[in-house]
Amino acid sequence: MKKTMLLFLCLAILLITGCNKKEIKTTISDDELIAINYPVTGINILDDAITSYINKTRTNFKKEYKNYKNPELNISYTYKELNDDIVNVSLNTEINADKKINKIKTFTYNKKTKSFLTMEDIIKDLDALDYNIKKQLLEKYRDSDIESLTNVSYDYFTFDDENLTLYLGMQTSKDNRQELIYLDIPLNSLKLLIDIDKTENTDNYIKIKKKNIDYDDKVVALTFDDGPSKYTTKILDTLKKYDACGTFFVIGNKVEFYNETLQRMVNEGNEIGNHSYNHKWLNRLSKQEFQEELNKTQEKVQKITGISPKVFRPTYGGYSDRLKSYTDLTFILWDVDSSDWKVKKKEKIINNIIPNVKDGSIILMHDNHEYSANAIDSVVKALKDKGYKFVTVSELLELKQLRENE
Repeated sequence: MKKTMLLFLCLAILLITGCNKKEIKTTISDDELIAINYPVTGINILDDAITSYINKTRTNFKKEYKNYKNPELNISYTYKELNDDIVNVSLNTEINADKKINKIKTFTYNKKTKSFLTMEDIIKDLDALDYNIKKQLLEKYRDSDIESLTNVSYDYFTFDDENLTLYLGMQTSKDNRQELIYLDIPLNSLKLLIDIDKTENTDNYIKIKKKNIDYDDKVVALTFDDGPSKYTTKILDTLKKYDACGTFFVIGNKVEFYNETLQRMVNEGNEIGNHSYNHKWLNRLSKQEFQEELNKTQEKVQKITGISPKVFRPTYGGYSDRLKSYTDLTFILWDVDSSDWKVKKKEKIINNIIPNVKDGSIILMHDNHEYSANAIDSVVKALKDKGYKFVTVSELLELKQLRENE
């Protein structure tokens, strides 16, 4: 009877609080040029609203752009816990087809009152805010047609530690791109009805572990794209179990959510590489846009670990000499492809890797899939049994350079 009551209590708690823990969900389709990253907050009402928007956006994209050549859908996010009760999430949708289109959707949810918040719930003096907005609009978008923005809407907004960011609509740039019009309003200029907790920067930096690799060692580099995710910890557990290591090419907009995972990566002798900030198709980007994708990720990783990545993996494996000229990071591809995202079976992943590995191989896997995390134990064990030692990509490049100069 006690066990039955305990089970009932646990189920009731799950129904009230939600079954999911916080995580970032990632959907990346190489075949369709679709990259979607969004937070699962563990708040059922908020998560339902987010996934509903994501599913609707993806369905409409596939329907509307099915006859276009190489259409691209990219959905990225920002996530901010304003305090213990209030969560703010924004979803930035970018579509690239015959022209570039941007859309924004934001959600602000109060767990205590179980309600979505509007600006009236957050700002005390909206008249003062309205005046501030119009003044900034005239300064920032002086050369733009802003007549349509005279009636300011407060529907879409996000927060960071310093600013309230308001998204006020779209404008068409000179190169026919649809761009979001936004303003950053300093929080210290506003009268807030809620408290906003600021993130503390602990600067908890870690020293890199250096491995002793002999010149004649038979070596291999495991690499993982599209993380971090909730499965990365399992992969790190396996690497630690076998005294192995890998290089994790991370998506920048996910790293703050998994900051402890990144610190563990470095602490246990793994390497962090750059895999862009939003996983866009890079060949479409201008120099400034490309560098922003890289630099934002560099800054996020540096802030969390004290280390700036030295290596970069281009999204979808696509790049050009033009892009390479825009950065000092070393571009890294692979010679062994697990195709884990496609085959989705442990045994198939293993069979795609083991027979194709040779001394100096770089293996491509992904740490945002459960089937990849399940396969890694067998992969590492099999390669160890064949006499391979595991190195990071940078260590592999150093060893190759030594061998070439011998």
